[in-house]
Amino acid sequence: MKKKTKIFIFNPYPAIGGVDTSIKKFIYSLSEKFQIEYLSLRKTENFQKRNIKNTVIKSNSTFKSFFKIYKVFNKDQHENKIFFSVQYFVNVWSIIFIKLFLKKKLFIYEVNHLNELGYYSGFKDFIKKKIIKLLIKILYKYPDIVAANSQELSHDLEKFTKRKIYTLYNPSFKKIKIKKKNYKSKNNINILNISRFEDQKDHFTLLKAINISKIKDKINLTLVGYGKNYSQIKNFIKDNKIKAKIILNEKKIDKFYKKADLYVCSSLYEGLPTTVIEAASNCVPIICSDFKSGANEILKNGKGGYLFKVKDHEFLSKLILKFYHNPKPFFKKELVCRKNLMRFNVKKNTNLFKRFLKRLY
Repeated sequence: MKKKTKIFIFNPYPAIGGVDTSIKKFIYSLSEKFQIEYLSLRKTENFQKRNIKNTVIKSNSTFKSFFKIYKVFNKDQHENKIFFSVQYFVNVWSIIFIKLFLKKKLFIYEVNHLNELGYYSGFKDFIKKKIIKLLIKILYKYPDIVAANSQELSHDLEKFTKRKIYTLYNPSFKKIKIKKKNYKSKNNINILNISRFEDQKDHFTLLKAINISKIKDKINLTLVGYGKNYSQIKNFIKDNKIKAKIILNEKKIDKFYKKADLYVCSSLYEGLPTTVIEAASNCVPIICSDFKSGANEILKNGKGGYLFKVKDHEFLSKLILKFYHNPKPFFKKELVCRKNLMRFNVKKNTNLFKRFLKRLY
């Protein structure tokens, strides 16, 4: 006798980051009701305690991995199978293999704006970008459900693909943690940034802003993350004598929000930056780059925090100086942002995820 619904969740390269944290929260919320098999190309945390099967597909590319995923599908005896995948490159192959070839139910999730593709450089990347955009336009009509992690991304993707795109926010926090606001001007400022040390996160705009600041010696910077730019970031900090701590591969990050006076996100692009929501849920004032999608939804178009143009380290430096001299407006905006947070609540978004899945079985 065949078993009931099983969900296969494909995340090829799991890492410590907002997207992966969100996926795990979705997985945990589903594990009581559904059979879950988590597929990846490298080892991740052990889900066995939660009755989730964790399968590592041995392959050196996402494309090749789908030939092995085909075998996994064929062996499985569940009556209903739903495949869930994340991000453009993976989703394109998921549509071709899972929907068009295997004809299984497919739910795809987007977490970065199409503008992300604009940050590729060189001729090969230019061609790659054009091909990916063309495939998105052609193939995105086939999945059973397509969702994106911000309203702006949903709207723009809907316009681009001419199909319905739902909004499913990152399930980012369980409850708002009210902390005593004890920052007073003229103290040292504890600035926090939590993100991968990758080009996308653009740490150098933040570092340059601090380096030219009139209050450079009053700024204590904490960077939490990991990634290929670690050495460059470390060298920039050392060469320019910036007061900074770098914390590598730290999973328990709540303690850093508690000590922060100000959170700065300097990314080139995002879908919906989870750490900005987490900072707001910990009552930390926010300065964020005004990238396409996500930031404006969290910060209510600047009413809930200060925004600066992408890569504009000079204006960012002025905002940090403004906080130092007069933090009150920042805390007023933080209060506005906090009142806007419930849409990103874990329970609300995991329940919405379940309702989407109900349509597929």
